[in-house]
Amino acid sequence: MMRLEMRDNIDQIVREMRGISRSKVPTAAAKALTFTAERVQAAEKAELARVFDRPTRWTLNSIFKRSATVTRLYARVWVKDEASSGVPASKYLPVHMDGGNRPHKRFEKALIHYGLMPADMCAVPGRRARMDGNGNISRGQIVQILSALGAAERVSGFMANRTKRSQRRNRNAPDYFVGQPGNGTGPRGIWQRVGSGARPILIFVKRPTYRRRFDFYGVANRVAQAEFEPLFRRALAREMERS
Repeated sequence: MMRLEMRDNIDQIVREMRGISRSKVPTAAAKALTFTAERVQAAEKAELARVFDRPTRWTLNSIFKRSATVTRLYARVWVKDEASSGVPASKYLPVHMDGGNRPHKRFEKALIHYGLMPADMCAVPGRRARMDGNGNISRGQIVQILSALGAAERVSGFMANRTKRSQRRNRNAPDYFVGQPGNGTGPRGIWQRVGSGARPILIFVKRPTYRRRFDFYGVANRVAQAEFEPLFRRALAREMERS
């Protein structure tokens, strides 16, 4: 979480601007802090779009702002930590902000929970996976896979188990399995049976370690340092004009 609380140079600015009424300072400071937070928020969104390949709208809109007030002279900019549906950004962005192991996605946790994938691995799309517009395997195919493998029962929000009855009703549903086709020479993962062959849908790979790529704090500090003082001076001058 980034909290903007710029106090150090307020007294100096007030001394420089002669004839300033101290009663005007809190209002001007609150406005300047809020305007600065808005610019930090915009800069963070631009940085997300720059460092990630086709980030989702959900990710781009995950940077939140809370305005300052005259009784609370700080503004907050932070990564969304709640979600009515889906995964909150606070679950997956911090590893890109600080570095470290990539956290497992919900469907990967389901695979691990049911013993279908080792805990030290993750699943990446194979050549025949259905992809969405953001370069991720489609949610529809994920639900199909978890259902076919019996890994959807109340695990991480998925409720799509394919029971024997549902299999009989939908005999054309894709048939997925975990294994290494080609007499064990192919990569281990989740494959779809097609006739006498198999298509690679998800491949299991070692869980990657990420370097820091989203410089959330650096961006916030640079924008705050560049923007707050001129915004405060302008806000203070406008407040004095209204006297």
